[in-house]
Amino acid sequence: MADPLSITASVIAILQLTGEVIKCLNDVKDAPEECRQCRKEAASLLTLFYRLDDHLQDGRSNEPWYRVVRSLAVPDGPIDQCKQVLEQLRSKVMIENRAHKLRTMLLWKFSKAEVASILARMEHLKSLVSIALEMDHFVDTLHISNQAIKDDSTFMRDTIPTLQEDLVAVRDVQSLQWDAQKLQKYHTVMDWLSPTDFPAQQHDVITRRQEGTGQWFLNSPEFTDWLQGSGKTLFCPGIPGAGKTMIAAIAIDHLSNVARSENIGVAYIFCNYKSQADQSVNTLLAAILKQLVQTQPVMVEQVIRLYKSHSIKRTRPSLDEIFTALQSACTKYSRVRIVVDALDECTDQEGARSRLLAKLRELQHGSNIRLMVTSRFIPDIEQEFRSALKLEVRASDEDVWRYVAGQIPRLPKCIQRDDEMKSLVQGKIVKAVDGMYMLSYL
Repeated sequence: MADPLSITASVIAILQLTGEVIKCLNDVKDAPEECRQCRKEAASLLTLFYRLDDHLQDGRSNEPWYRVVRSLAVPDGPIDQCKQVLEQLRSKVMIENRAHKLRTMLLWKFSKAEVASILARMEHLKSLVSIALEMDHFVDTLHISNQAIKDDSTFMRDTIPTLQEDLVAVRDVQSLQWDAQKLQKYHTVMDWLSPTDFPAQQHDVITRRQEGTGQWFLNSPEFTDWLQGSGKTLFCPGIPGAGKTMIAAIAIDHLSNVARSENIGVAYIFCNYKSQADQSVNTLLAAILKQLVQTQPVMVEQVIRLYKSHSIKRTRPSLDEIFTALQSACTKYSRVRIVVDALDECTDQEGARSRLLAKLRELQHGSNIRLMVTSRFIPDIEQEFRSALKLEVRASDEDVWRYVAGQIPRLPKCIQRDDEMKSLVQGKIVKAVDGMYMLSYL
């Protein structure tokens, strides 16, 4: 049976491999629907393994829950199978160009049968990991019950640990029988609610972050006041190329890390002018609802009821239905943080952008819901946030310096070997950028 250290190492290896595969799939030229589906499933798998890694870091190897986790890490078990699936995906979308030592992305080369097999295996693996995570909550519940009984009965104190292990074992067998079907239904309902996968976009953006950048934003008085003070809305305008989306991703990453240990809801949307047809007020609010419901299982039943009432008639929920469900979901959290990136790229045809803001503000009434928005300097949008906290997004000299330092290995050897030359390159680029982070990248 695998030991805790080897399990942790295996999970970390899967996280790294999954991130690499998602990046490869993002770069496939003219990606078909099958490729996008594989990328979506890989992103979902990544989220589950991140949660599993968090539990492994916090848990102890003598806990009953580890019996289930160890079963995932046996030779040729679920984790090994997961690695095989990911390597299969990676092998067909990239090759090594030996002449230039560069990775070249290939066209999609999978047949429909191969894709169906890969998706089925990934769904099964997600089910097994979800079972392990669900059992962790089950054992925690039993532990709470144990603590309450301890003061009353020494006999129960000595008996409960054994009972815990027995019940977990029974739960394991039963879960294998019904959880796969339950999870399939869950994913069907979630995809129906919102096919948009903003968490996958968040992962893609944050993996490009140069370590240490954006800290000025998180440490700013405005961001701190938004989190802890009276200001419920933070408006972050910036010129094109200033790095607004990266700052949004850094803020989301920070908020998500805090939310892991507290009852805080975090949701976000990335507006995109290329996707305006698919980013209506209804779809964007549904995407926010989906993210909040996914971390609050008690809310799933309400969404399932919506699904049942509309799927038979092949209709979509109205704006009022989505908003009512969203209001209910927000009440399950002590606090909710919503981040909207690139509001200027949200269509304003028929007042869509204004209606989105109106609904988000209505959501804030009477609830501890904070809203952060990034946008270019658009007069109409600036007017909407005239009374909000404001923090302009600009490429700070420190961030550009860090970014260029991280890219030095890409420069000619004659520069890499010369400290004075490296410093000169960094200084010149920092000066030339003048607040536009994209220029340093170019």
